Amino acid sequence: MADESGYGNSNMKAGDYKLEKFVMHSLINGSSVDLSSLFRYIEIYEDIFSPYITAKLHIEDAFNFPERFPISGQEKVEITFKSDINALKPVELVFRIYKLDSLVIDSTGKTQQYVLHLMSEGGYFNFSEYCGYSVRGSISEMIKTVFTKHFPQSVWFNKLDIENTADNYSFVLPLSYTPFKAMSWLTNKAFSKTGKDYTPFLFYETLDGHKFKSLSKIIEEGSSNIIKYIYSPANIALLPGDNDNMGFQTVLPSRYHRIQKLEELSRFDMASNIINGVISSRLVTHDLLRKEQRTSEFYEGDIFDDMKKLGTEPHFRTSDPEADRLYKKGAAYMYLPSTPYTVYNSSNSIIDNTQVESLYLKRKYHMSTFLTQKIVIQIFGDSRRRVGDIVDISVPKIQSDSNLHYDKQDANLGGEYMVTSIKHSFAKVYSCKLELSRNCMGV
Repeated sequence: MADESGYGNSNMKAGDYKLEKFVMHSLINGSSVDLSSLFRYIEIYEDIFSPYITAKLHIEDAFNFPERFPISGQEKVEITFKSDINALKPVELVFRIYKLDSLVIDSTGKTQQYVLHLMSEGGYFNFSEYCGYSVRGSISEMIKTVFTKHFPQSVWFNKLDIENTADNYSFVLPLSYTPFKAMSWLTNKAFSKTGKDYTPFLFYETLDGHKFKSLSKIIEEGSSNIIKYIYSPANIALLPGDNDNMGFQTVLPSRYHRIQKLEELSRFDMASNIINGVISSRLVTHDLLRKEQRTSEFYEGDIFDDMKKLGTEPHFRTSDPEADRLYKKGAAYMYLPSTPYTVYNSSNSIIDNTQVESLYLKRKYHMSTFLTQKIVIQIFGDSRRRVGDIVDISVPKIQSDSNLHYDKQDANLGGEYMVTSIKHSFAKVYSCKLELSRNCMGV
């Protein structure tokens, strides 16, 4: 529980949370039901590569709501929750039910268990909307136009965070494109700068709303408030509520910053790096209008020092005596057609409406390196965590003589990562599983 100052104290049970609202509404007959005593557990997912958040609600039901309510896939679910700390603001979410499955009938025939699949309202409305119109100007302006054109204010008002871009285009969004598909396509064209400090943009949804931001901006904002976590063997306990033991101050008790479980999913894949143009790449562009062929090249070393990154070392070290075999020859070879001047006229300042040669190799590099190293950690539930957060994890050296080293932290596993996906799980306790990624090597 929280103390009078609003901070967590040693009496607070690990994983305590407040479920202030959990209601399902029928939009067919106007009835409602409180789910707070019916759910077995709920999992809420956010992912930096997904334009909408989803959830799975596991229900134990002795009232036969699928028939009596009824549940038909047009219901609204409102949930308000937070970690049990007065200083924290509650998270308010609105979902739509879109599927029921995994039904299991109890042996007595009196109860049933099933899973309700939920998605945020933006995702739900997206599938019934289509584009089929032209847009002009910057990508950031186009994103705002598409959002406000297709979705009600409740989806985007005060919930839309758009970073301005420096590009200028003219497009016709196909009638076959849903809004989210159109925005994801537009994201590939976005840039604030095209030189060595180019950075890709991402379109995604967090518990706070939709974001359209560059990778550099996400790292920059996250680095202004880095969250620290500590991993230690299970037999070495951290004192409950002892913030000094963590080496930093925290609103939640110190045990909330202890990693309960750590699993590394990937560290590097040099074969994939070569194939996907992480080391170097060459692009042959065939200009369909001018009937000419042009070649562009990309090398990681040319942009590594200027890019915003998590990690310290490049993927490929040119000190390798065999480096030229891979590095100088353009390990990844790609071919694309281009019609760059199709929209140019006297009143339109657009010079290149595709930016293939300026953006393609750089974006492919950044997106391929985005998940260079991937780690999953489990922590006690923290309702402040969002995808895009930057965390700094401390892991002891994994060697028998680690106590003899001045630097006791393992650089391969420790260091700064971005939170790229989160699973918020609520049952008897609240826990979070964070997928952490970085775009460079640790050592």
